[in-house]
Amino acid sequence: MAKQNQFSSSRRVASENPYALIGNSLPMKRVYQLISKVLHSEANILLTGETGTGKELVAKAIHEYGHRRTQPFVVQNCASLPDGLLESELFGYRKGAFTGADRNHQGMFDAANHGILFLDEIGDLPLTLQAKLLRVLQEQEVRPLGDTEYHKINVRVIAATHRNLEDMVARGEFRSDLYYRLAHFPIELPPLRERGDDILKLAYAFIDEIVERDRLGLISIHDELAVALQHYEFPGNVRELKSMIERAILLADDTDFLTSQHFPNLPPVVMSESHPIENGLSNGLLKELVDRYERQVLIDYLKKHRGNQKHTATALGVARRTLIYKLTKHKINSRDWRA
Repeated sequence: MAKQNQFSSSRRVASENPYALIGNSLPMKRVYQLISKVLHSEANILLTGETGTGKELVAKAIHEYGHRRTQPFVVQNCASLPDGLLESELFGYRKGAFTGADRNHQGMFDAANHGILFLDEIGDLPLTLQAKLLRVLQEQEVRPLGDTEYHKINVRVIAATHRNLEDMVARGEFRSDLYYRLAHFPIELPPLRERGDDILKLAYAFIDEIVERDRLGLISIHDELAVALQHYEFPGNVRELKSMIERAILLADDTDFLTSQHFPNLPPVVMSESHPIENGLSNGLLKELVDRYERQVLIDYLKKHRGNQKHTATALGVARRTLIYKLTKHKINSRDWRA
């Protein structure tokens, strides 16, 4: 792969990515609508959906675009620590509270004061801690381990889980009062397989991220791979797609096109009349999407290099005559972007 020192991830179009989240499918537009309603409220939020759908990214977006954006955003995974350690991490402790507590320790709630605390995998929170969390949410006060007094805090909580908390409540595994306190405003994130063209947009976004990081040349997705990606179930969702792209680029060596050969675990898709999406792609839909994407890439790079064709061609890793051909094809006048 040709090395390019001036590669930018500007192929991503910011105006098409509300809250810096990638995707314009109908399920994601619904998510954006819900986000817009809670940005400036104090309601607790419960993010649900399968593993790998991007719940932490949504929580960060709510923080970064909301009225608490200048305050802390603190993350705690409730499944990552043993019960005792999780309690001390959440609520903090005082010196001498237990063996080894040789100093005061600030808990996550205090660290997130005036900001947002994101509690991931809230479904794994043990029952013994659920009651303590409920009190914090109700009273907005916390008592560190080893302390005799509560003190006030001001923290907005965003919780997330891939579990069905209603089923857990019915089985007695999750407190109903805590569930209703957390789920003031639930937002369910769609699985990747239901997001249509977002799959290719995300794939290109991950390619941009990796080639910029590793200073590689421009990499594209072959038509047959686009079809295969759009028909894969993605049990690991967006997280799985990113991992697949990363591995594929390592396998791609010196080519500037990713194909299904670089995705050994991707099931093959047979083109037939029973697959209307593949037929639609082969009959022009994919070409239209690729042309639209290519045009936007060219405009982004021309903007960045102030209409200078030589610098734009160098940044894209193509010959200047190739750039001129592309500009003519897409009816783009480079002079429109000169300073």
